Amino acid sequence: MRVNKLFSTLVVILLTASVTYAQVNKNYDGVRPEVMKGAKNFVFMYKPFQSNLGSVPAGSYTRVNSSGDLEQVDVAGIGFRYFVSNQFSLTGGVNFGSSSIDIPVGTSTANMKMSTFGISLDGNYHLPSLYSVSPYVGLNVNFGSGSSTTDDGAGVKTETSGSSLGIGANFGFDWYFTEGISLGGKYTLGFRNYSAPETTVTGGVTPGTTTGPKGSTIGTGIMSVMMNVHF
Repeated sequence: MRVNKLFSTLVVILLTASVTYAQVNKNYDGVRPEVMKGAKNFVFMYKPFQSNLGSVPAGSYTRVNSSGDLEQVDVAGIGFRYFVSNQFSLTGGVNFGSSSIDIPVGTSTANMKMSTFGISLDGNYHLPSLYSVSPYVGLNVNFGSGSSTTDDGAGVKTETSGSSLGIGANFGFDWYFTEGISLGGKYTLGFRNYSAPETTVTGGVTPGTTTGPKGSTIGTGIMSVMMNVHF
C-alpha cells in the first residue's frame, strides 16, 4: 500500500512538473514519443487499482490439477524493449525460476523441486504518432515450460513436465504523458497450443508414465496497463 501511494505521488509530481515546464517555456510543444532507432526502456505491468508494478508475461506451461484436468500456468519475467529502427521495436519478456523445498515426513525427509522457463517476443511496427500517443501493430511469439520433481523420502519419485507455445497479432499504443515514462495498452488476437503434461513415477507400487490431456485456444485478449521507463 505504501509503495502504491508513493508511485501515485510520483506520477502526480511528474505531471505537475510537466505542466509547470510548459507554462514557463512558451515554445514547449509537449512530450513527444521516443520512437527512434536506439531508444530503449524497461517494461512493467501496472494495475493502478489492485497492486503495484509487476513482471511482464513470459509464456505459460501446462500441468494436470487434482481433478485430472488440464491447467495453464502463466509465468512472468523481466521486460525490455529496444527500437532497431525509427519504426520497428522488439520487446522481450524472460522468465527463469527454480525452487527446492524439504519437508520432514516421520523419520525421513521429502523433497520437492520445481523450475520454470518462459520467453515472449513482440515485434511491433509503430505508426505515425498522434501528439503524445504512439500506436503500433505487430506480432507476438511466446513459449513456456515447467517441471517438478518430488521425492517422498521412501523411494518413490514423481516427475512432471508441461509446456505451451503461442503466437498472436498485436494492436496497441503508448501514451508519453511525461518525460521518461509512458503508459500503454495492447489487444492481442492469439493462438496457443498446450502440450499434454507428463507424469512419471519411479519406485512404489505403480511406477510408470501417464500423459494428461492437451488442447489449444484462439481468441482476443487485453493486457493490463504497461508502464515503460525510458533511459
